[in-house]
Amino acid sequence: MFAFSRFLLYFTEVARQGSFRKASETLHVAASSIDRQILRVEKELAMPLFERHPTGLRLTSAGELLLHSANNWKKDFSRVLEQLDDLRGLRRGHVRIATIDAINRQFFSAMLRKVHANYPNISFTLTTMNNVDIQQALMSGDADFGLMLNPQSSRELQVRAFAEIDLGIVVPKGHPLGVRSGVRFNQCMEYPFILPAAPLMLAEPVQALMNINGDMINEVAVSNNIHMIRSLIKEKMGIGILCWLDIIDEVESDELQFIPLTDPQLKTFTLSLCVAPSRQLSLAASMMLKQLEMLFSQIQRPGHHPS
Repeated sequence: MFAFSRFLLYFTEVARQGSFRKASETLHVAASSIDRQILRVEKELAMPLFERHPTGLRLTSAGELLLHSANNWKKDFSRVLEQLDDLRGLRRGHVRIATIDAINRQFFSAMLRKVHANYPNISFTLTTMNNVDIQQALMSGDADFGLMLNPQSSRELQVRAFAEIDLGIVVPKGHPLGVRSGVRFNQCMEYPFILPAAPLMLAEPVQALMNINGDMINEVAVSNNIHMIRSLIKEKMGIGILCWLDIIDEVESDELQFIPLTDPQLKTFTLSLCVAPSRQLSLAASMMLKQLEMLFSQIQRPGHHPS
C-alpha cells in the first residue's frame, strides 16, 4: 500500500511475527534495517514498543495502542481507495459480507453469482459468524453488511431487507408425513426425533413445543450442529425440526422433504439483511446491497409462489 509508511509496514509485520528475523523473511528486508526503523521511532516516542526477550518480541502497552491505530488506519485507507475508484467511475472494489452459517449454502451462492454477473469487478470476502459477532463487525467496519436471523432491535443496526423463514418437520424421502402440506407438532410425536440443542436458535422454539405438548417425545439423538441433524435424517434415524433456510438445498435436490409446522403459537424466523447506519458504504458495497435487497424479495417460502 503506497501510503502506508515503511515504519508501519515493518512494525505491524514484526508485531504479527513476534520476531525481526521472521518479519525480515516475509518482507524481504534485512532484519537490521527493520530493527533500526523501530529503534528510531522508539527513541522519538521516548518509550519502547516491544519487550525484547530471548524467545522473541512482545508488544508493550504503547505498542498495542499503536498496532490498534495502524490496523484501523489501514481499514480506513482501504475504504478511501474504494471511494477514489468510485470517483473514477471504475465501479470496482471489495465488499465484506458477514453471514450466519445457515446462509452459506447454494441459494445464497446463486444470489452472489447474479450480483457478480452484473458487477464482475467487485470482489468480496464472505465470513461466517454468529449473530452477536455480525453486529459487532458491522459497527467496527470489519463488514459492510450482514445476514442475520432474528436480529435484536438496536440503534446501531438497520434492517434493509428481510424474509420470513418457516419452521417445519424434515423427513427422509418416502416418509408417511411427506404427503402432507402442513402438520402440527403433536401429530408427529409417534416418530423418532433428532432434536436441536443450544446454541442453535432452533432449540428454544422446539423446547417450547415440547413443553406445550407434555414433553412426551421419542428422542433418538440431540445435536447442536445443523449439518449433523441433516445427515442423521438422511440416514433415516429419525425426523427433525429445522427452518426452511437449513434445508432448501436438500429439498430442491429431492433428498429430503419439508412439511411446514402449523402450530399457531410458533413464530417464523426472520432472515435480515443488515447494515450499521452510522457507517458510510462504498459505492461497490452500496451497489451489491441494493441488488441483494431486490433478490431478498424473491426468496420463496415452501408452498408460496410469486404472483
